[in-house]
Amino acid sequence: MTSRERLLAATRRQPVDYVPCCMPFNPLSDVQRRGHTWNFPWAPDAPAADQLAYQVEQLGLDQVVHCGCAVTQAAPGVESEVRRDGDLLHKTYHTPAGDLHASVRVNELWPHGDDIPFYSDFNIGHFVEPWVQTEADLAALQQVMRPLSAEQARANAVHAAESALALAGRWSLATSASVGTGLTGAMHLFGATQLCLMVVEQPALVEGYVEFEHQLNLLALRSLAGLGVDMVRRNGFYETADFYGPAMLERFLGDRLRTERDAAHAGGMLMTYTVHTGVMPILDYLAGLGLDAHVGIDLAFDGVVPAQVRDRLAPVSSLWTGPSSTYHLWKGPDATREAVRLTFDTFGRTGLVLSPCVSAHSIMPWESTLAMTDEWRRLRA
Repeated sequence: MTSRERLLAATRRQPVDYVPCCMPFNPLSDVQRRGHTWNFPWAPDAPAADQLAYQVEQLGLDQVVHCGCAVTQAAPGVESEVRRDGDLLHKTYHTPAGDLHASVRVNELWPHGDDIPFYSDFNIGHFVEPWVQTEADLAALQQVMRPLSAEQARANAVHAAESALALAGRWSLATSASVGTGLTGAMHLFGATQLCLMVVEQPALVEGYVEFEHQLNLLALRSLAGLGVDMVRRNGFYETADFYGPAMLERFLGDRLRTERDAAHAGGMLMTYTVHTGVMPILDYLAGLGLDAHVGIDLAFDGVVPAQVRDRLAPVSSLWTGPSSTYHLWKGPDATREAVRLTFDTFGRTGLVLSPCVSAHSIMPWESTLAMTDEWRRLRA
């Protein structure tokens, strides 16, 4: 099988010549790497194609080539400004619907310089004032992120897909487009504590945001349809029982995720879903989504029972899982090898893509990555 054929067959829970191994590599920001050594065998500024060549040709991995699909642009008249007030950084968008403002406290851990992006994990710990607090804020956000016409969105998708497919074609790799962040993105905009309160106290505001984003996701999925992209990846990292109960997740996300799944399938694409921790109380909910794959469930966190994850999800979805970034890769080769063995013993060789949960980081021992790939080659057939 080619790498693409192998990865897609595993994701469909079909027979494969051997279990594929797909490994995301996270370089981390300069701030996150401070005080640590760079342990990847390529330079931080190495071209993406050179990094991919090493991963495929030297490590033998079944990598995925990712592409984006821009479907928004600012409305005419939208302008932004940034200002500093001591250790406070303020950013404001002036829009036809009013001003949209956020502020963060800047310290040595802030990685974005003189900018406050909409979607960043780093917003959460630094917010003084989050982006979205009111219906007026949401209306202004919709001016900054106004949907493109179907024709413009399609043109963007065609360009992105052509570039990804050309790179993937060098090694017969699979391709994937990132589409949607849901409540994960909402947390970046609303703040973590604030969002967990709003789903109870201001559910209409949260509903308004997730529906707005859902429509953008459908636009992206329609734009990608039939272009040859193999999969879409939906980010559900913070859409778990760490923050919400299953009934609440079903209310805000369930039907929307199933609709996006159907749109992906109609466009010839599989739909994979990143989910990391807080999964045990929502296994029935996750199974009910009927998605093609759950990516990144960490088997090492307290309370996780891998056999229960298998029994509930494996009949419905493939599982991209393996050694934990937090608990195994950091601890070195022995812990990593043991985690690979546990993964194969628990999940078998059908519907499994061996993958770190959720990525290998540039400051982790490189020996752990080599141990993971070596143990994979020993057990994969």
